[in-house]
Amino acid sequence: MIKGRKLVSRKSFAIGGLQTPVVEAHLQIYATLRTYLVTDLVEEDFRLDTIPHLRGSDRAAVLERKLGQIYRASPFRHAIVQGREEDGRRDDKALLHAVTNPDLLKPLLSILERLRTPLQGIYSSAVLSGLLLKDLAIVFPHTMLVTIIPDFGLRQTYFKDKQIKFSRLTPITTDESRSVGQLIAAETSRTWQYLDSLRYFTEADALDVCMLAHERDHEAIQEAIRRYPLLRYRFLDINEVATKLKVATAPTSSHAEELLCLLYSRVALTNHFAAPNETRFASFRRARITIFGATAAVLAMGTAGAAFNLYHAAQVSQEIDSRGRQENALHSQYQAVMATMNGQQSATDIVRETSTFFNSQIRPAPAAPGPLFNEIAQVLAGFPAIRLNQILWATNNDPGFVPTTPQGFSAANVALGGTPQVTSTSESKTAQATVASTGAATDSMTNAPLTGNKFHIAVVEAAVQPFDGDLRSALATTERLVEALKANPEFTVKVIKRPVDTTPLASLKVIDKSNAISTQAPFTLHIARKVRGT
Repeated sequence: MIKGRKLVSRKSFAIGGLQTPVVEAHLQIYATLRTYLVTDLVEEDFRLDTIPHLRGSDRAAVLERKLGQIYRASPFRHAIVQGREEDGRRDDKALLHAVTNPDLLKPLLSILERLRTPLQGIYSSAVLSGLLLKDLAIVFPHTMLVTIIPDFGLRQTYFKDKQIKFSRLTPITTDESRSVGQLIAAETSRTWQYLDSLRYFTEADALDVCMLAHERDHEAIQEAIRRYPLLRYRFLDINEVATKLKVATAPTSSHAEELLCLLYSRVALTNHFAAPNETRFASFRRARITIFGATAAVLAMGTAGAAFNLYHAAQVSQEIDSRGRQENALHSQYQAVMATMNGQQSATDIVRETSTFFNSQIRPAPAAPGPLFNEIAQVLAGFPAIRLNQILWATNNDPGFVPTTPQGFSAANVALGGTPQVTSTSESKTAQATVASTGAATDSMTNAPLTGNKFHIAVVEAAVQPFDGDLRSALATTERLVEALKANPEFTVKVIKRPVDTTPLASLKVIDKSNAISTQAPFTLHIARKVRGT
C-alpha cells in the first residue's frame, strides 16, 4: 500500500497460490481503497503491426479486430497507435501487446470481484516504465531500460524515439561458471542481436542500455560488460533515482518494483487490459465521491449563505434600531414645534389667496390674447361688410364672465362710426333684469378673488357697415359670422346684442332711407375659449 510518497506496507504471494484464504483476507483489509493491478509477467507479448489510417470508432474497431485475430485466447489485450509510416500508404503503426496466459490474472480478479474492490485498471509495467525515462530526462534515439525484479528476473524494454517497441522478461538462472554480471551482459547482448535482426539500427546507430541497479552491484556488472563494446551501458543508481523522484524511503537493493510503483501512483494512468465490468466498482466509487463532494459543496454554500443572511439580518436589525432612534428624536422635535405653534394664529385667507396667486400668476406663464385675436381676425377676414369697433379681453375661471368696459372707451369708438340709425328699445323686464344682473356681476368682481386663467373671454363689438336699411340682410350676416366662429371647436360663442331687437316687446324707429348709405347695424358677441395648457 502506498500513502503519499511512501510505501507503508508490502506483502508477497506466489503467483500460483493466489486462491487461498490468506490472500483474500489480506486484500479485504484494503478492499475500499483504489486498486491498480500492474503486470510484469513473462507471459506478456509485444509486437508491431500496421492498420489503415482511420480515426475514431473506425480505428477502434479495426484495432479490436486485429487484437482478436492475434490474441484470440486472451481478453487482456491492448493496442497503442504510434504515428504513421513515412512511405507508401502512410498506414498507422500500432504496438499490440497482451497477457498471453489469462489464467494468471483470473484468480486475483475473482477475489477482487467478490470483495467489490474499486479496481482502477490493469496495466503493463513495461509500457509504464517509459515514465521513468521521461522523469529522468533520458533521451536517446535507441534506449533499452534494464530493471531487476524479484526472483531474479531481468526486464528489458526497448524504446525508439521515446516509443516502446519491444519488451521481454527473462528469468536468470544462477550459473557457478558465470557471475551475475556476465549473465546480465549476455542477456542484453542477445536482446540487441534480436533487435538488430529486425532492422531497428543502422551502422551508425548505437544502443544505450540504461541499467537501474544498486550501487553495491555496479562493480560486478561493470566488470562483465566490458566484453561487449557494441553496447553503451549507463548505470542508474537506484538511490540517486529515488532522490530525484523524491521517494521518501531509499531502496535497499537493485529490485525496481517499489520505485516503479511509487512512480506510477503519482500520475493518472490509462487502462490497458481491464474490461468495463471489471472496473465498475471504481466507477461507483468515483460517483459516490462526486456525490459526497457535491453534497459537501452544497452544505458549505448553504452554511455560507446562512451565515451571510444572519450577518445581514444583524445589520438590518441595527439599522432599524438606529432609524427608530432617529424617528423618535424627530417625533419629539415635531411635538415640540407643534406645541409652540398651537398658541399662534394663522391667517388662512391670506395664505389661500397667496397660494392661488402663486399657482395661477407666478408659476404658470400669464395667458396672452394674441392667439385668440388671430383666430378671430381670420374669421372676420371672410366678412368684408363687418366692421370691428372694439374687443374687450380678460381671463377668468367662469366661461360666462363679461369683462367691464373702461370709462370713455365706447364713446370714443362710437364717434368713429357715426350715430347709429337703427335702434330698438324694449320695455321688457327680462332685459332690465339682464342689465341689472350684469351690473351686479360687475360690482361683485370689484373685490373678487384672484382668477386662475382658465378661460379667455372676448367681447367683440362690431357693426354691419355700410347698412342700406335691409334688416334681414344684416341679421343674416351676423348669423353667418356666429356660425363661422362656432366652426372652431374651442370657441363658445353667444350673441349679447343683435343689429335689431327681434323680441316681441321691442319697437322700431323710422329709418331715413335717403341717408342709409352712412348708417351701420351694430352687434355684440361673447366668445370664450379655454386657456391652452391648463
